[in-house]
Amino acid sequence: MDGVANLSDTAFLQSIQWRKSADTDLARAARKGDVSAFTARLLQCLPTGSPPTKSTKKRPATQGGLSTAEYLPAPPVKPLRELLHTSNGHSARKNGKSTAVEAASLAELLNSVAQKNNKTSPADLHALTELIARNGASLEQATLFSLWRTTLAAACEFTAGLTTNHEGDPAQTADEQLLQAGELPWRVGLLFADVKGSTKVRRRGRKVIRRELEDRTDGDGTPHATLLPRLGYWLAALVRSGQWANRFQATLWDDDLSMLFNDLLEQAIRLYRPSDSWAMSNGFSASPRSLFRAASQLAGSEFKIADLAFAWDQAPSNTRKRKTKSKKSASASTKPRLKKLAPSSQSDWANLACLRSDWETECDSIVVDHNGQFPQIDMTVLGRALINGNWDLKIQVDGKPVSVKRQWTAICWNTDEDGDYIELQQTFASGGRVERQIWLSRSTHSAMFADSLTGFSGKQIEYSSRLPLSDALDTQSDSGDRETRLKDGPILTRVFPLFLPQDRVHGTPGGCGIFGGDLVLKHVAAGQGLYAPIVLDWHPDRRRKPVQWRKLTVTEDGRILPGDVSAGYRVRLGEQHLLAYRKLQKSDLPQTVLGFQTFDETVLGQFDKNGDVTPLLLVE
Repeated sequence: MDGVANLSDTAFLQSIQWRKSADTDLARAARKGDVSAFTARLLQCLPTGSPPTKSTKKRPATQGGLSTAEYLPAPPVKPLRELLHTSNGHSARKNGKSTAVEAASLAELLNSVAQKNNKTSPADLHALTELIARNGASLEQATLFSLWRTTLAAACEFTAGLTTNHEGDPAQTADEQLLQAGELPWRVGLLFADVKGSTKVRRRGRKVIRRELEDRTDGDGTPHATLLPRLGYWLAALVRSGQWANRFQATLWDDDLSMLFNDLLEQAIRLYRPSDSWAMSNGFSASPRSLFRAASQLAGSEFKIADLAFAWDQAPSNTRKRKTKSKKSASASTKPRLKKLAPSSQSDWANLACLRSDWETECDSIVVDHNGQFPQIDMTVLGRALINGNWDLKIQVDGKPVSVKRQWTAICWNTDEDGDYIELQQTFASGGRVERQIWLSRSTHSAMFADSLTGFSGKQIEYSSRLPLSDALDTQSDSGDRETRLKDGPILTRVFPLFLPQDRVHGTPGGCGIFGGDLVLKHVAAGQGLYAPIVLDWHPDRRRKPVQWRKLTVTEDGRILPGDVSAGYRVRLGEQHLLAYRKLQKSDLPQTVLGFQTFDETVLGQFDKNGDVTPLLLVE
């Protein structure tokens, strides 16, 4: 269909090649060049909210959709955005038809699109297809035909550019590839299903969509960590593609992919934040809640999890009481089902872990992305952001820096009724290794971050790390000891650097404090290794409780072990009395710390009133 811009409407219709299975009346009118008859039949073939009938062959449309401008990597041009906004129920309508002002605006826009020399952008083509599918049946015939012609011409131009590289541009982000190589071909293939060549385009788009879902998720649906900054855009393309499959009664997923998509939604819900955002979603500002609700409206059991997660959300203020009551009824039946689902998850393949206390909105959560040079942390306490960014690390051995590589391996993951734990490891060619530990309590509103350095050949190790804090925090340090306090409104998080002496009167080359908006930890130790744990506590009942912590003596076979062989610490805060122990060098003999004997490499335990240790975490 090259060179169609200057054709008359009659000549344009006659230039189209139709599939043998095309609607008979539609193809006959086109071959005759009868614009009026063609448009009248086109109106009957467009998707509507009514079920299909034998006489009209109408295709059913889904209720509800996603805002095109809000969920695309780049928005369509402003006039198209405004038309989509008004066509979504934000303007007056007359007898189900567009008003004269809307028709004039659309006609002016389409004339501009048809005459411009530049190619129609993917976002503009997306918006044009959405206008036809969502509002075509309510447009005047002349306006509809102009929109249909412009969109078909733009679609032909776009798909022609995909013939040599339909796999997507490697320089593009994953969501951009999915939009341009998958969703848009799928859309135009469905919308122009009667046009010759549409089947090939549609199948190509479906192949890319399916491959994207399979290649970028683990077997349990966990999205790869590289998707997180723009997960919303990528997921929105899948949801929109599913909506169009329903709208045109087409098959997008097979049974296995339907289950995988269900699992993907389940994992995405774990990443949801009360601020109506996703963990680490720096590039996505649109509402995840709206996206999940759109997913839950799709037919099929694969989307039920999204409905579960938001079934008890408070209805918007303009929702009628009858609907609000219905949501409360759904809450009683669906929330217990969701509680059976584990709130935390971890995937070695995806380089991603989600430590989470429960399914409540104001939960405690730590999302860990260990795909980069430094693990990226997104931590919330009682639903509010605390830490967000790279957990930096610097090591010097005898004054020489050790280069940290882009290679972290999750060597341990544990989740139980006490809490979630992940341990990451990196080894160095020059000798030595570092393990990074993160533990989140299931019920006590506390957590531990720790670095364990072992096997370095040298006389002295200098260590520092940084945890980037939320901008909303007010920070302060205790003048008498080395506790640091992080305040966000009524929530107070207390930080205890166990590897440092509590009292400032005891000098130390290390430190713990706030610098440049980061929590900075420093430690200097003699020997081949060190252990640097910090405990964070934000329990509302313990915000004013006095704290005590100290280093413990660790023995083996009656002899005291140095700090580069084993290390133990305790911290008491109100009724919370914790033990943190780490074996830094291998030994077949049991070691004893404060009366507790163990063969394990790592112990995190709770002292009871009698001084006995109840293990919360044991790592062999």
